[in-house]
Amino acid sequence: MNKQMKRLALSLFLLVILCVSAFGQEQPKYDFKLNLDKVSSGDNTTVNQTFSKREYIEGSVLVVAKKPQQDRLTLSAMSHTQALDKINTVSAGVARSANAVLAATYDAVSINSDKVVMMISSKEKTTEELIKELKKDSNVLSAVPNYIHYISTAKNVENGKASGQNIPAAASPNDPKYNELWGLSAINAPSAWDKTTGKEDVYVVVLDTGIDHEHEDLAGNLGTFNGNYAGCGVLQIYDIYKTSGDTEELIGTNTKKISRQFDPDDVRLDSWGDLGSHGTHVAGTIGAVGNNSLGVTGVNWKVRLLGIGMTNVTLDNNNNEVQCIDTDGFSTGQIIEGLNIILQQKKAGLNIRAVNMSWGGWITPQYQYELENDPYYVAFKAVSDAGVILVAAAGNEFQNFDAPGGPGSDPYNPKEDYRWKICEPACFKLANLITVGAVSADKSWCDFSNYSPNYVDIAAPGAAIMSTLPRYVWLNGKVTSEDLYGKYNGTSMAAPHVTGAVALLCAAYPDKTAGEIKELLLNNADKNFAKEGKSAYGMLDLGAAMKAGAPAPTPTPKPSGGSSGCNGGIPFVALLSVMAVTFFKKKI
Repeated sequence: MNKQMKRLALSLFLLVILCVSAFGQEQPKYDFKLNLDKVSSGDNTTVNQTFSKREYIEGSVLVVAKKPQQDRLTLSAMSHTQALDKINTVSAGVARSANAVLAATYDAVSINSDKVVMMISSKEKTTEELIKELKKDSNVLSAVPNYIHYISTAKNVENGKASGQNIPAAASPNDPKYNELWGLSAINAPSAWDKTTGKEDVYVVVLDTGIDHEHEDLAGNLGTFNGNYAGCGVLQIYDIYKTSGDTEELIGTNTKKISRQFDPDDVRLDSWGDLGSHGTHVAGTIGAVGNNSLGVTGVNWKVRLLGIGMTNVTLDNNNNEVQCIDTDGFSTGQIIEGLNIILQQKKAGLNIRAVNMSWGGWITPQYQYELENDPYYVAFKAVSDAGVILVAAAGNEFQNFDAPGGPGSDPYNPKEDYRWKICEPACFKLANLITVGAVSADKSWCDFSNYSPNYVDIAAPGAAIMSTLPRYVWLNGKVTSEDLYGKYNGTSMAAPHVTGAVALLCAAYPDKTAGEIKELLLNNADKNFAKEGKSAYGMLDLGAAMKAGAPAPTPTPKPSGGSSGCNGGIPFVALLSVMAVTFFKKKI
């Protein structure tokens, strides 16, 4: 190659780098402190209510694109550097084609799925306009709105259906509120504890509002992340908005390590493990420390909990001070980022066996795309294919997934029309996903719980579930102290019973695959309850699953020859001895 050709090649290389730099960078990170003196109080829920009413975030789109056809290697077969370069190049090209900004790439999801998954955004274009532009790009497999998903906690239920007593067990913890944990006896956890009460090398991720990392009954079971997030057990993924009149604009996403001690008088968002309480409650059911003479116990007395919280922060347009905080809804982008982190941590060596997802969203299907190319589905499938069990709450909308109802079918939201929609991720069909409905203490189906024998796999306790609560929450514009323990209702509370059961089975049988653990749970469910027309398998029975997982005892081999028990084999042995003696005599 002559010098002129070398210069041309170098120029083209630099041009590519500049293009990737211009379009491939994520939006800027924002570092901010919660200044309580400037946060609106009193009637400060206007922005939250506006957020909660929306189906998706305007001007933000999730995209799945294919690699160039000439690339024969899969992304997972490339070196990590090569794969990242390919992901950035493809993503930058997609952003350019829509004249938009590349807001985020998801490297681990892309590598595991061999599809390039990204988020793009625009201040000038609506979501509909962005999707229209992206359809023109032949490399784009799908482009969907950045939907909003909501936590699955229900309103109060009748007290008569919420009471229950624990049964004696060979291994009963000394936690003072143990007798209020009716759900543990309902799933036969005490009999499973005779085998194991959990192990510290089993990791479970609570993908939710976060975990109070200093809670007296959780801190002892909190794990720590690896790599970029080493040294902490809780992360917060903040979607950051700015207000402009009556509208909000998503300006970026931050992932913060929760690595500081929480001080209610000097609040920093990197010190607050759970602003909304939901994730802390879920975590307690899975793995509150058992037998420590404090509060409650989880399905696992020992386990390693990791919290990935998702929170929305609205900044004032003038001074960047926090104006409002919302923890009721999560964007698709936040969820995919959380799943991406889980895949990264799994690859880094953490023994992550399960993810609890006590939330969901009713989405109008994008029929112009195959589900296999939907970015949301692609991310969940990547985690499932990595051998992690995903446990999803069925939701509390009173709906039959097979025939959702119209206005009036949901007493909580009477104007909502669920027809022609599906609930995601509860209705995904993945090898390692389990969808969970809710039952009361009398083992009757909770009226609020969604149901389907085709999409809801199993049921678990979900009424008046006692568990852990954070010491401080964000409520009505103020930092408010909270009781350390309390009761919630919903399929949100049912799902962690199943997630806890997964973790306990993994502790007892560490060599079993995710598929084998899922089969143990489903095939040993109690079919006398919560099965007919409501779920595919019935109600969770952890004790039966634990027993079924034990290897069958090796039978004592029966001696051959004769029919007189052990002595029947003697003549044959004697005959062999005579033959051997005769043989050696001839040799001599």
